[in-house]
Amino acid sequence: MRPKGHCVSMRSNEGLEASGEVAVSALSKKKPARIQPAIDSTAKGELVARRRFQKGSVYKNKAGTAWLGMYSEYVLDASGIEKRRRRFVVLGPVRKPGGEEMRKREAQRLLQPYLDRVNSSISAPAREHKSATFEAFSVIWERDYMSLSKPSTQATMRGHVKRLKSFIGSKELRQIGVADIQRLVAKMEAEGYHPKTIRNLWVTTHLIWDAALAQGYVDRMIPRPKLPRAPKKRPRYFRLNDVAQIIAASKDEQRVFYWLAAETGLRAGELAALMLADVKPDSVTVNHAVWNGKIDTPKTQNALRTIAVSPQLAKLLAEQIEHQKYKRHQFLFSSSTGTPWDMNLFRKRKVVPLLSLLEIEQAGFHAFRHFNASLLDSLRVPLKTIQERLGHALSGSLTLDVYTHAEWPENVEAARLAGDKIEKAANSVSLTAIQQKGLLTGASEALAA
Repeated sequence: MRPKGHCVSMRSNEGLEASGEVAVSALSKKKPARIQPAIDSTAKGELVARRRFQKGSVYKNKAGTAWLGMYSEYVLDASGIEKRRRRFVVLGPVRKPGGEEMRKREAQRLLQPYLDRVNSSISAPAREHKSATFEAFSVIWERDYMSLSKPSTQATMRGHVKRLKSFIGSKELRQIGVADIQRLVAKMEAEGYHPKTIRNLWVTTHLIWDAALAQGYVDRMIPRPKLPRAPKKRPRYFRLNDVAQIIAASKDEQRVFYWLAAETGLRAGELAALMLADVKPDSVTVNHAVWNGKIDTPKTQNALRTIAVSPQLAKLLAEQIEHQKYKRHQFLFSSSTGTPWDMNLFRKRKVVPLLSLLEIEQAGFHAFRHFNASLLDSLRVPLKTIQERLGHALSGSLTLDVYTHAEWPENVEAARLAGDKIEKAANSVSLTAIQQKGLLTGASEALAA
């Protein structure tokens, strides 16, 4: 017997079915939403929902001697596109050292830490590791990093990169370790390279790896290899008597140049870059430096400085300025075409012959800086004033670098003391004795050559 009201409910259902027929037919035309598979997924031509939670799988290798684990990992490539990567890992031998067999459940437990790491990052896929050989990344480093260094520094680093590429250029950056660098160090030492050259190459290597780490091409820095100890060399410098002889045996613009180098301690590139506008009646200002014929900024920020000059030097500079204005040249010291002096050429053609004739030990322009610092120290000039006149970088001393200040009158006094000392020494040189040796004539001929 049918329950009471059954017919009514049946009719009601029929009515509902009839009224909803259009809606059902419309819904049946809509395709169910499907999730696009990840690139490189196991789906072949079909759109299937991607499995996010990884359970992995374990199995024995073909020889049946080891348990292997397999799982998938979602990563973003360099372009930000998500990809599925299948990973394989060796979990352990089927037979343990004691002869006991490793069961599948135990192998699954060994795989679990890998799965936990993957499952914990489901919401944010990991960025795929970048990869590049040393040779490929060195192009990036030279373009984006080395190009920001001084031209002189670039020339040195370019030689380092060339040597590194010939030794490890084809290797992938992550595969290069401290052992590779150590072999290169040993090879260079065996070939007779100076320890300082080898140590400088390591500095360049460290800079390259620092950039590679910042850009994601490596995961960590290379540890410092064992480097040869650089022997401490006694720096070559001129003494007061040497400078006095050099100035006394020189004339015209060479005399101005040597006196300026001795009294101010300017670097060779700074001397070559001095323009007429940089010279005032009582001072010179360093704004530029010349390297390899190119005008550039000085070595450091502290090298941008103004230095007081003595009255004796000021007089020589005024004469040199008039001489340059007559030639319509803008540099204080210039070639016949108006370009700044090539310091390497000037040293080879002028300084070396002069020192030989005067029987003074050969030294470069840096010997004038050593002389200047020693002279000012002997005259009890404050250390902060010496530091500022030489344009040295910070010393690392908080008291000297931050709390100690040099006043302009101290700079002027330092110039006066140095000028008086140099003038007295130069005037005390016996030109007669030099002429008797035939040196002054020879020096003049060497300078005129």
